[in-house]
Amino acid sequence: MNLVGIIPAAGKGTRLAPFPCAKELFPIGFQDYEVQGVIEKRPKVISQYILEAMLEAGVRRVMIILGQGKSDVMEFYGDGSRFGCEISYLYQERLNGMPSAINLARAWIGDATVVFGMPDTIIQPTNILKRMLASHHSSQAELSLGLFPTKTPHKFGMVEIDGDNVISTIDKPSNSQLEFMWGCCVWSKSFTDLINTYLAQHAGTAREIVLGDVFNLALQQDRRVKACPFVDGTYLDIGTAHELDAALGRFRLQDISTT
Repeated sequence: MNLVGIIPAAGKGTRLAPFPCAKELFPIGFQDYEVQGVIEKRPKVISQYILEAMLEAGVRRVMIILGQGKSDVMEFYGDGSRFGCEISYLYQERLNGMPSAINLARAWIGDATVVFGMPDTIIQPTNILKRMLASHHSSQAELSLGLFPTKTPHKFGMVEIDGDNVISTIDKPSNSQLEFMWGCCVWSKSFTDLINTYLAQHAGTAREIVLGDVFNLALQQDRRVKACPFVDGTYLDIGTAHELDAALGRFRLQDISTT
C-alpha cells in the first residue's frame, strides 16, 4: 500500500510563546531508551506520538512541513532512520492556512493515500490511524475523518454525522450541539487534487482558508466522506498553557512506571 504521512509543523505556537524550542519538541511523557546496553526512561517529545501512530498504521514515508524558526525539528528527526521511516521536509514560507501547507507536498504525494495528523496532539488509543486506514479502504472513501468527543466545540472543527457518513463540518463554532470534532484524517488522491483545485479557485481570498472548507466542498460534490468516530478515544492538544499542564500531569513518570 502506497502511504504518505503528512505532519504540519510550520505554526509559531503563539498561544504558548515565548519558549526556547519548537512546540513540537516539548517533552511530554517518557519512553524506553537504551543507554550503554541498559533500558532507561527518557523524555519523549510531543510530535513522536503522531509519528508513532503513523508507523503503527504502516506509514514509512513521512513529510513534515516546517516554517521559520523550526530547524530544530529537522535536526531532531533527521532523515527518520532512527525512528524506522524516511522523513523529508517542506518549507512553508507564508503561513496562509493548513490547505496551503498540505498543497506544498502535492508533487511528492503522487497517487499515495495520505495519513494526516497534528504534531502537538496525542491521540489514543495508539492504533487509531491503523483502524482508520482499514475503514477508509474497505468503504472506498475519498476522505475519512477521525472523530473524537469534545466539550469545547469553539476550539475545534466540529462534524455532523449520520452513522458513518459525514453530513457537514463547521470550524470553531461559538455554540454547537455537535458532539464530535475531527482530529486526524486519511484521504485518497482525489482529495489531494481537490485541495489544489480549491486553492486555485480561491486564490487571493482575504480570509484564511481552513481544511474544513475543503471538507465541505467534497460534501457538496457528493464525494465519499466517511466518519470514523472514536467514542472512547481521546484527543489531547497542548495548544494552551492549561492544556500543556494537563498533558504533563497525565504522562508523569511515576504514573507510566506503575501501568
